[in-house]
Amino acid sequence: MFSALRFRDFRFVLLTLVLSQAGYWGCNIAFQSVLTEVDGTPATMGALFFCLLVPFTLFSIPAGVLADAFDRRRLQIGVLLATSALAGVCAATVAARVVDLPVLLVLAFLAGTGISFLSPVTQALVANTVPAEALGNAVPIQAAGLNLARSIGPAVAGLILVAWGPLGTFVMYATLSLAAVAAAVAVRTRRVPPVTPVVRESLAVQVRAGIRHARERPPAALCLVIVGVNAFFGCTFTTQLAIRATSTSDHPDTVFPILVALTGLGSFLGVLVVARLSGRVATVWHAAATLGLLAMSTALLGAATTVPVLAGAALLCGSFSIGAMVILQTVVQRVVDDAQRGRAMSLYFLGWGGMPFGALLLGGLSTWFGSATAFLLYAAACLATAITVIVRLRRGGTAPLPAT
Repeated sequence: MFSALRFRDFRFVLLTLVLSQAGYWGCNIAFQSVLTEVDGTPATMGALFFCLLVPFTLFSIPAGVLADAFDRRRLQIGVLLATSALAGVCAATVAARVVDLPVLLVLAFLAGTGISFLSPVTQALVANTVPAEALGNAVPIQAAGLNLARSIGPAVAGLILVAWGPLGTFVMYATLSLAAVAAAVAVRTRRVPPVTPVVRESLAVQVRAGIRHARERPPAALCLVIVGVNAFFGCTFTTQLAIRATSTSDHPDTVFPILVALTGLGSFLGVLVVARLSGRVATVWHAAATLGLLAMSTALLGAATTVPVLAGAALLCGSFSIGAMVILQTVVQRVVDDAQRGRAMSLYFLGWGGMPFGALLLGGLSTWFGSATAFLLYAAACLATAITVIVRLRRGGTAPLPAT
């Protein structure tokens, strides 16, 4: 199940991923805490969330191009050093008490920019640390590490926030970033030279080459489309958990952390299942079926009127949303060429970039029509996509199994 961990360089890349992602998701807690003191309204909180995530939409493709044009290990180290410097600036700004809303939003945008450049590079680097036959096991393990970081980072940041305030949390962000630099330096893998001289091509040419390659290596393009749908309609339930806790329980301060923990637990379980069964479930058909199960769980989450039902739905949504993403990522990693891997994974993260926009729409629909109707509409979009993909597969529109 964890056979990829026997490769030394993969272990260090995984450690780099966990440390950097834990720092980023932990600093989210610090940003929210500071904003509460500066100008904590629902509108400004929405703006903060948008600034933290919209860089995935803006910079994922350029990051993928860089991952194919330059040495991935050196690029990763450079981004991590820049992130460490940014964390230091955040800590100094808070310590000097010169934070206002515009400064906070700029810092949040820069933090999101750093992780949006780092993510495709790290994803592409994984394939350079294990042999091809171990990639199907390495990708789910990497995804498990990512979701573990997303759960542990905010939890530790919350404890530090209580003890030492936002300054201590930003110091944690800087410390984890520097530790990630040390782990990245320990990687000894050598990047496989690109087949084409991508450095001499324009950005537009390189992007078109990545899209063309995804279309030429089915089912990569179809997987990337499903990623976008899942990010926009399937994964945004997390942004409304606090609202669902408030409308379902008289003690939302207690229920909301439980929902967050259950969502993280579900995500981790979903990743473990995919890792355990990667040889059998890493197909487009299984990804579509998982998206269909997510649709039913999403509808249940919106319609739940009791805490036990809400908690169960949160667990299922976390499992199916991330499980589908890991399956799709595994398929894409298997079928693309290494010379195009960075650009292919940048398209994967570009699909994730739909999440902040999906969250804004879900919030608006919930305000206008209520949570049950809004969640039902999102569930219908996921279910329609799943059915369309399955019907296409049955008609022979694309191969359900990845080429290996």
